[in-house]
Amino acid sequence: MNTSKFSVVSWIMVVLGAATIGAQPLPDQQQMATALHANQKALRSYTWTSVYTFTVDGVQKRVDKYTIRNYPDGTQQRMQVGSQVDKEKVRFPNGKKLSKKEREAAYTFVTEVKSQLDAYLNPLFAERAVATAAMTTSGDTLILVSHDVVTNGDSVEIRFSLPDLLPTTAAVTTTVEGSPVSLDLEFGILEFGPSYPVRSVTKATWKGLQLEIATENSNYK
Repeated sequence: MNTSKFSVVSWIMVVLGAATIGAQPLPDQQQMATALHANQKALRSYTWTSVYTFTVDGVQKRVDKYTIRNYPDGTQQRMQVGSQVDKEKVRFPNGKKLSKKEREAAYTFVTEVKSQLDAYLNPLFAERAVATAAMTTSGDTLILVSHDVVTNGDSVEIRFSLPDLLPTTAAVTTTVEGSPVSLDLEFGILEFGPSYPVRSVTKATWKGLQLEIATENSNYK
């Protein structure tokens, strides 16, 4: 009986000891915010290729390829270098076919949503998302969650790997024109350069249709 009690107590002490050893102080939040601002600003000196894949209710309807460049003043130049459009009709949930005008309106809406959500990658907003976040850890991941970064009621979660503090993913949820929208990002890192969004997925709902733009970025120069 005594041996049993000793074993349980010993196990608890081992676990607590391991937790203490594995614990590490949280990084300086303001330094992280400043570093992310600098990272996003550095991306503005690059030119890259983006492929936008547009889907409606999970069905691919359009693929556009662009060459993109941002400038230090925040302006962006986007040149389309290819496009493929599915000619099959799109239908509303009730079976009614979308008119040409409605298809154009749906595409315009989701591209505008993407443009608004991409603003979260702006150096100032990226810095604010980190500076105002609640910070926790889970294993080798640092998790930052912030709210009201660009608009009231929005939510931003950014995950960083430990201990190198490189961003791995981010998720944004908010509303546009009263409709819930979201942006999910996966990050990579350029050789001898900044972190960048390898892939992003913008999701929105328009008149009952689930709209999505998946973006693949590559060829940073």
